[in-house]
Amino acid sequence: MEKQRIRKFIKSGRRLLVILLAIFCSSQAFTQTISWEQIRQLKITPDEGQALYTKTDIKFSVTIPNARSSQVQVLSTEQKSDITFRTIRKSDNYEKNGTTIEIWYNFSKKGTYHLKPVSVMIKNRRRSIEFNPITVTDDPAKMNPRIVLTFTDGTIIYSDEANNSSPLLKIQTGKKLNFTVNLQYATQLMQFSWDIPKDSIFTRTEEFEFAEVRYRERTYTHDLIPVAAFEWTGLVPGIQRIPVFHLTATSYNGVRTELLLPEFLIEFVESEADEISDNKIDIFSDAFYQEEETSPVYTSSPMSDKECLTLANYYSKEHNEFLLYLKARRMRINFEESCGLVVSPNPIFPTFFLYLAIIMIIVSAICIIFAYRNRHKIRILIFTTLLLIGIAVLVFCAVKRNEHYGISSGCKIYSIPQINAESVSEIDSGIRVRILERTGKWYYIEVGESGGWCSTEDIFLIK
Repeated sequence: MEKQRIRKFIKSGRRLLVILLAIFCSSQAFTQTISWEQIRQLKITPDEGQALYTKTDIKFSVTIPNARSSQVQVLSTEQKSDITFRTIRKSDNYEKNGTTIEIWYNFSKKGTYHLKPVSVMIKNRRRSIEFNPITVTDDPAKMNPRIVLTFTDGTIIYSDEANNSSPLLKIQTGKKLNFTVNLQYATQLMQFSWDIPKDSIFTRTEEFEFAEVRYRERTYTHDLIPVAAFEWTGLVPGIQRIPVFHLTATSYNGVRTELLLPEFLIEFVESEADEISDNKIDIFSDAFYQEEETSPVYTSSPMSDKECLTLANYYSKEHNEFLLYLKARRMRINFEESCGLVVSPNPIFPTFFLYLAIIMIIVSAICIIFAYRNRHKIRILIFTTLLLIGIAVLVFCAVKRNEHYGISSGCKIYSIPQINAESVSEIDSGIRVRILERTGKWYYIEVGESGGWCSTEDIFLIK
């Protein structure tokens, strides 16, 4: 009995020793001191994945190691007048064996901020924890579209900023001033035009994709969307206004907005004698420079409305012919050549293939029936495959037949279906166009890679 008591006593002692050791280790973990160097390395940073916009609560956080939440006390969170303190939260962080402090601020103005350090009390010792610099911007989803001009020397002009009465730039006459017209906070460009300045050479050197009337994905961003690049050469010394650009754009909220660039000035100064002599040839050669066409060029002889209607009828016959398809195609090509038109390398999808698909389906179905009666499994498989191919071709042909085409009698292309809208381009008579949409008396047509609206009276349908 005495031996059993001794054994129980030893066993209980071991358990007590293990418990005391565990308590001691855990207490040591929480009673570890945090050095001044560790505090200096701590930075309060905004949490990842949140938008750093004005008038939005932005969350900042920092984790203090080796300190329980009861041992940490925040003393001051004061900032500048344009920064509003919202709330603060303190919690234990068991993964890092410390305390996490979370602070929310609201910024009224955009810009880069260097916030004041937060004063905290850690284990009865006063410490300061600094912030990382933060850049806050306006919410692009709430911004109105604007014109932005960017010059090669880094100068930027915004249409919603007040203009300056003094010239922005000084440039010698005869030298080229290059800049790009950009659009910001918009999903679609509806109209784009500009006024040509006097006593100067003003040319558009590049037109970007956004200048074509197309929708962009509605992604809210501060990025600049280039519209067109220009080159401006002043010929006479003096102060001139930057050309007035007129843009109509659709904002992120779907509202159409008319934009106009305010009055900004450029001063052209007299060039030095040697520069004048060097640039004289360039100036007058540029005066006769004609900008290359960026849109597809169609060379065709002028055709009358009767000839355009005849060509549309030839296309219609070719489109619907079955047994005499090749003959109808040859007749259409001969007529185009006689009118001086460039023969289209991509003919309209013929109905000939639709009829072939129907015949294939009927013949395959009949053969499947006979093969099933005679119990020829291989033949059944072969004709079933042909039947499926015929059905696929039939569906493809049905889709292609829904495409609508027409022959232009010579018309202007507009950015929107309105007679007083800006003309985007012009196409000659006899040109085949694809019709994508109809609104009232307007067709939306596609020629090459460009498109726009034209009157239904200017298009002869290919039926």
